[in-house]
Amino acid sequence: DYFSWLPEKTKNTGKIIHCMRNVKDQCVSYYHHLINLDKAYNNMTGHYTFDEYFQKIHRSRKVAEAGLWEEHAIDWLSQKGRDNILFVTYEDLSEDTERELKKIAAFLGLPEDQEAIDRALKKGKFDNMKKDKSLNCHWAGQNFIRKGKVGGWVDTLSEEQSKILDEAIKKVVAAGGNVRCTLE
Repeated sequence: DYFSWLPEKTKNTGKIIHCMRNVKDQCVSYYHHLINLDKAYNNMTGHYTFDEYFQKIHRSRKVAEAGLWEEHAIDWLSQKGRDNILFVTYEDLSEDTERELKKIAAFLGLPEDQEAIDRALKKGKFDNMKKDKSLNCHWAGQNFIRKGKVGGWVDTLSEEQSKILDEAIKKVVAAGGNVRCTLE
């Protein structure tokens, strides 16, 4: 239960923005996150290959840091009727950042301010974020911000792994989730 850990006041009156990413890209991204920050994670990955990570960490309910992607997504989607939660996707943010920023600003009740949007668009450009030492975990000796691309999973996942994640995607779509990807 991923929603229940929030304080009651936040659940009832806080403004919550839930951003979901396609599980295939999330899977690959999280693998690189663990490898890049291995020391910070006390060598949790054991320097696994991607295939070992997929089996032992990503698809294991007992090990995955935040549980299985589909369980997390479905639990949050069960809250979809709440006025204080905005659901966005990484893919929508990548496709049209300005549109999504305006949607977020409206949700937060902020006045329309194109100059502020323009500043956020500039600072939020992937290359600018990658260069920003306060964001990119240079303290760990690695880059936290890696590629930021949508669809990069095709270069890493095997056909079998892709099919396993297709089943997770189908569960989330059935629960009302907006999962942007092509099922292989």
